[in-house]
Amino acid sequence: MEPFVLPGQGPVAIWGGDRSDFPALSHAGDDIGKDGAASPGPLQTVFIASGKIHLERALSDKIPFVVLGRGWTDPLSLRTIRKAGAAGVRIVGPGSAGVVTPFLSGSADGNTALLAEGYDAFLHVLSMAHRSGVPLRYALSFGDGGGYSFLEAARSIFEHDPAVDLYVFVVKTLREGRALLDFAEIAAGRGKRTALLQLSRTEGEQIEEDALFRQYDVVVLGEPSDIVDGAAVFLHSPRPKGKRVHCIAPSKELDGLLRREASALGFECCGDREAADILLEIGTSCTVRPQSGQAHVRTTVEQCPGGTARGTSCPPLVPGIGRSVRAMQLAAFPRRTTHEALRRPPRVTTCPVHRRMERDAKIYLASYDIPIAKEKLCRSYPAALAAAEEIGYPVALKVLSPSILYKTEARVIALNLHDEEELRNAYGRTLEKARLADPKADIRGVLVQEMIYGGTEWRMEFHRDSRFGPIVGVGISGAYREFLPDWVIRGAPFDEEEALEMIRESKGYPLLLEGWNRPALDVDGFAAALSSFSRLAYCEKDVARIEVHPLFVTSSGVLVVDAFIEAGARRKK
Repeated sequence: MEPFVLPGQGPVAIWGGDRSDFPALSHAGDDIGKDGAASPGPLQTVFIASGKIHLERALSDKIPFVVLGRGWTDPLSLRTIRKAGAAGVRIVGPGSAGVVTPFLSGSADGNTALLAEGYDAFLHVLSMAHRSGVPLRYALSFGDGGGYSFLEAARSIFEHDPAVDLYVFVVKTLREGRALLDFAEIAAGRGKRTALLQLSRTEGEQIEEDALFRQYDVVVLGEPSDIVDGAAVFLHSPRPKGKRVHCIAPSKELDGLLRREASALGFECCGDREAADILLEIGTSCTVRPQSGQAHVRTTVEQCPGGTARGTSCPPLVPGIGRSVRAMQLAAFPRRTTHEALRRPPRVTTCPVHRRMERDAKIYLASYDIPIAKEKLCRSYPAALAAAEEIGYPVALKVLSPSILYKTEARVIALNLHDEEELRNAYGRTLEKARLADPKADIRGVLVQEMIYGGTEWRMEFHRDSRFGPIVGVGISGAYREFLPDWVIRGAPFDEEEALEMIRESKGYPLLLEGWNRPALDVDGFAAALSSFSRLAYCEKDVARIEVHPLFVTSSGVLVVDAFIEAGARRKK
């Protein structure tokens, strides 16, 4: 690793305290200076237990990394943060329990990086790992925050130390959601794994979070023991290339228990041992020899110390059947290989810009090759008549006004107009209802649109989440919406393969398939439109939300019939 990209590299000292103020430093070597002690070169990291005078000195000396311990009871002031940024000093903490790195411990064992907010949970994981004999290559405690984030440290490790295969983040509440997803995507492209343990989760956010974590292959951990179990499997067992599990148990009852737990987490139980990707065995001794590339994990029914002694050839021992299966789930290869991750749509930074009008939603959609129903905006009856004849009867009429957002409730829509007489009556009637709905309405005209028959109605929408950025959702609509309520979400952008998975997850998916007296509908066209919609969501940064409702999926393609746009704050140029 290149020098001085992480705290703990190069000359290190402790000011205002000793090692007991940073319990993680118990694994460090003896070459840590104290207070004014001489060091072999300019200090690169200083651990400060307490004393603002020491912090001022560190900022004045422009020491690259400053780690503040639990003795700091007050949060850092904005002035201090700005001063540190100007001096190029990165502050870890306050409230840090210290760090474990190969540079301090003198050991490069392990291939797991633990990056944790807080103090107690971090030390609990370190203690469990030590008792189980499972080494952590990196373990950094970030306390209550500061100018140096756990994601910045993860990116430094990722760029400079290819030996790390598992990145585990422990956070109180996840604030940098999109940054975490982006890191997980890049890590998965190199066969690395990302896991997250949240100490606190808001109930209303769990469904959205879980969908995004599945999409980006972020494994959600349930307890600190999952970290140690996963680190043991990552270190001592080959990465499984699939999810076929062969269970080995001393009795049928225990074999059934293993199979039940494995199936619940998405593994495929396999009776052929040679064809399996993973051997999951109950027992403390090694009774079978795995084939080349085959993962092998031992477990026990009772809870007992796990891990594997260094230098042995035995597979890791993960106590508890549930814990062992969760550890294998963490170690399993991400569903996206390197090539699949690279096939995602390009993240465009220059996107078309249009005027902010009511019809702009469809202008945006069309610019991203999302099919729009034939329509024409008219400002007089003769123009509407000419448009209807051009489009072809039957047609629909819609009054367009930024003052009337809900056209159906205002009854300013007329459907199934088959001839000139019906068009003339509907034209005057819809305008009159618009004036009754809002006498001061700014009426921009009447939209003449082709009528769509057959197929099914769907709804797709995107909005911007404060943590995860643009999120796209899709679900069945129309008459089926009442008794098939569903909403499938992903983070934007995504490719057509991911879009197809979303559609298949929807409760309305069977309505797209061929049935009695019903042809199969254009699922591939639907997936293409949904993927393009996700790209729009990512590119158009100054659009807060677009709702497409309804989107008709027919046997010959897809067509947007109506859409709504909500502009966000304009970006400063």
